[in-house]
Amino acid sequence: MKITAIESTIVNIARSRDLATAYGVSSTTNTVVVQVRTDEGIIGIGQTVAPAPWGGDAVEVVKHHIDRYIGPALIGEDPFNIERLHQRMFQAMRSAVNARTALDFALWDIKGLALGVPVYQLLGGACRPGALCHGFVEREEPPAMAARIEELAAEGWTWFKTKIGFGVEDDVAWYRQLRELVSDDIKFQLDGNTGYTLAEAVPALTRLEALGGVALFEQPVRYLDEMAQLAARINTPLQADEATSGPRSVYEIARERAAHVLHFKLHRYGGLLPAAKMAAVAEAAGLEISIAPYFDIIAAAAAHLAAATPGATWPAGFSDMTDSILAEPYQPDGQMLKPPAGPGLGVAIDEVKLAYYAAAS
Repeated sequence: MKITAIESTIVNIARSRDLATAYGVSSTTNTVVVQVRTDEGIIGIGQTVAPAPWGGDAVEVVKHHIDRYIGPALIGEDPFNIERLHQRMFQAMRSAVNARTALDFALWDIKGLALGVPVYQLLGGACRPGALCHGFVEREEPPAMAARIEELAAEGWTWFKTKIGFGVEDDVAWYRQLRELVSDDIKFQLDGNTGYTLAEAVPALTRLEALGGVALFEQPVRYLDEMAQLAARINTPLQADEATSGPRSVYEIARERAAHVLHFKLHRYGGLLPAAKMAAVAEAAGLEISIAPYFDIIAAAAAHLAAATPGATWPAGFSDMTDSILAEPYQPDGQMLKPPAGPGLGVAIDEVKLAYYAAAS
């Protein structure tokens, strides 16, 4: 089997609610979708996030990387040789991590489709039901958040992620009020998105921790030495997000004792192959992980990886989007995002919606 053509499409879909973080406010999620064609008629699909302006390349840059550099490096190659093709993509454009992710997903999809097995079987087989999910509530005034939490708690959700990093006094006053408005069994994952300096993070986290109900602090500061100092000072588990960038980063986090949990965002590493290597390093170091599912094709890839990863025991949030480019809806089943049962990634693109959201972008 040989790769004969690669098509990339920019797709922007609005979020159901604006996402406010320490970086700014986002109302859409910008992605690039790829379709990799073979001489045997099998088409693999992939997708990657373009996290500009706060965390990486813009969609136009990602598409250019695919069309001009790394896509041509795959033409004529056997899609089964995923390790070799990663090497070719790296040689063609070293910095194109986000772009490599979309093509990596498509290669695994082709291999699974050709062999008639789901991708998690190619990754070692299922040992977990899928990717565990938590609830997410946007940072708002506490009464509005408490009302939203009450709605979701009625559906069985007890773990909620929300944002901090907006200033020590504001964060502490906000969380104190929120904590008083929700039931004691509600747990919070507080994500700082590197919004604190170390001098701010020490009092902020210790005071927030003392208010109770914090299940996890996520990347409140930027640098590993700062994370290590925080990990030694607090009792609540600390999660590394922005600090994870590939297999080497997992080793460095473990060596510095800078986190207890790792948050995997597959677009940052180049897809499933590097993420599986990262998970192996994490397992050797005694670190557990969560895997961000995002939505659509990315979500399917994340669920396959989670199903085949023993240490994927912590929850992450499924993105709440206004629509999908998939032919069939793909959503969590309760608090678990199960991998699709079909061969490959197990999802298919709705070509009409792909064209619509490409035109809208």
